[in-house]
Amino acid sequence: MKRFKIPRLVVVSSAVYVSILSWVSLSTSAAFEQQRSAAAPKTALPQKNPIPSSPESIKAGRAVYARICRACHGLRGKGDGTSAPPGSKPANLVDAEWKYGGSDAEVFKTIKEGVKPYDVMEPWGKKLTDTEIWNTINFLRDLAKQVK
Repeated sequence: MKRFKIPRLVVVSSAVYVSILSWVSLSTSAAFEQQRSAAAPKTALPQKNPIPSSPESIKAGRAVYARICRACHGLRGKGDGTSAPPGSKPANLVDAEWKYGGSDAEVFKTIKEGVKPYDVMEPWGKKLTDTEIWNTINFLRDLAKQVK
């Protein structure tokens, strides 16, 4: 079997070429990602719920609460749900004290982004629309009035 000798210059040149391509690829993707996030519009959350509280909104919020929240926060929102992760203490959503903020915007942010570590409160922003979250807040406000 005959061996071919590859000139050292070809091997070194190939290695340099591959390194440069990798560097350019990484630099461009990082620059693209940075440019894309800078271009993304940053919208501030409204401080007040943009969806007026109405029987329809409360009913829609009740349905979301029953499907997503009730297992941990309980039937009446007192933090006594039966399916909370072991060792966790879900928030009482009908009392006056809210650990992560009680304004509409703060509650919205907590539901959408969760609370780290996520065994405290997982983020629901990918599973719920903003409208569903705002309706749920209307339901919670109505529920708190009934419990008092």
